[in-house]
Amino acid sequence: MDLSGKVDGDGWTVTACARASGTEFSCLIGTSVAVADGVVVREFTHDRTFSTPQEAVLDGLKQGMSWVDLTSSNTVCAA
Repeated sequence: MDLSGKVDGDGWTVTACARASGTEFSCLIGTSVAVADGVVVREFTHDRTFSTPQEAVLDGLKQGMSWVDLTSSNTVCAA
């Protein structure tokens, strides 16, 4: 079963999509953050696998929101 989630804020969006990978689930994470020079879009796969799609999506959203925070605070380069 595939499961996805989305969280929106003021100028940012995070998506997470769990995908079956054998008996475990991986998670594709997408972020979009409005910055002074435009919009920074990033898509990456979570570095862990999970036993349920719910765990994958929830942790994926958490990781994506951490990335948004790092991008918004200029801790990481937006380019």
